[in-house]
Amino acid sequence: MVFKAYLRLIPSYMGVAVMYMAMFAVLLGMTMMGRSGLNGSAESIDGFVTLLAVNDKDNTEESRAFLDYLENSPNIKMTDIDFEKENAVQDSLYYRKAEYVLTINKGFAEALGTGETENLLSSQVIAGSASEMFTESCIDAYISAARLYITGGYDTAEACREAARTLENGVEVTSFSGNNGWDNKNTGAYLFYNFIPYIMLMMILGILVPTFSSFLCEDVKARSFCAPVSPARYMMQIICGAFMVCLVSCVVLLAEGTVITGGTLFNEHSFYSLLQMLVFMMFSLALSAFVGILGSESVKKANYITSMVSNVLGLGMAFLCGIFVSQSLLGENILMAAKFLPAYWYVKANNSIFGADGAVFDEEIIWSAIGIQALFALALLTGALLAAQIKRGKENK
Repeated sequence: MVFKAYLRLIPSYMGVAVMYMAMFAVLLGMTMMGRSGLNGSAESIDGFVTLLAVNDKDNTEESRAFLDYLENSPNIKMTDIDFEKENAVQDSLYYRKAEYVLTINKGFAEALGTGETENLLSSQVIAGSASEMFTESCIDAYISAARLYITGGYDTAEACREAARTLENGVEVTSFSGNNGWDNKNTGAYLFYNFIPYIMLMMILGILVPTFSSFLCEDVKARSFCAPVSPARYMMQIICGAFMVCLVSCVVLLAEGTVITGGTLFNEHSFYSLLQMLVFMMFSLALSAFVGILGSESVKKANYITSMVSNVLGLGMAFLCGIFVSQSLLGENILMAAKFLPAYWYVKANNSIFGADGAVFDEEIIWSAIGIQALFALALLTGALLAAQIKRGKENK
């Protein structure tokens, strides 16, 4: 009876589920489009061009080879400046006739051959622009490659030519599927499972907390206990109803993900992905029960607590644990703090499952991460039962 009544209440909160499923579809779809829109070549970035002016004061074979490399870059357009004219460089930058002005200093070839890093080049640029970062990365790559050839025994002129040839050809990359099961087809599946903790937590909290609060408030329990149902059985039926809602939510998310990723959601390691998805679902369920018990005095209070917890914890884990920002890009102090959140271990296991973000497939890491998530869920469930017991004790006084 309680189980059926609980399920009848769920449609009242389906608007929350639909909202988060739509958000999930947009988030996953846009991220996949962004990933697929990136050009895989190391040589060019589609649609990006920087205007470069070069003043070659060294005028040696080495400097001319360097200049040829810059001219042949698909994202660099060379522009001329009359360097003899006063304020020509400043005027060119101001009127955007040039975005980066590079000077190859006298003695460039000699300094390159001796390994000196000072006074090779000088530049004037619009500070903080994309042109500055892109051009400097091209220059750094060229100088590093030339020095590698010089260290290998090439003379400076030949080293400069070989460096340009190497960077123009790019690096040949061969994809393979090893123990980690990763290839380009798994990108959609990796992104799907990586976003699941955020969407699942927000969606389950939004659906379950108000329903827990409604069934655990004093008036509803008093009317329910008029029927031949014990408090333990009453609570068990509520939990079963909530578990059923969570399972249906997982199935719907998986179906949605299958459509968006074009049927590439599953691979040979999907068992681990589905298992930890289930474990994180249990954590979300336990958290919902805990918050619902704390806010069972009124639905208004429950909604307030739900909003606070979902925004602080949901968004906090998304940014601190690697859901929205890769863990490899986060600082050590942030990662140290994130270890106290279950989403950190979820993302760590997900990276290992798919061999993403510099990780490799490692069953020991995956199982330990899933186990830690289960401990988080167990701790919260214990806290929820303890809170319910304390609340029942206060009501009986």
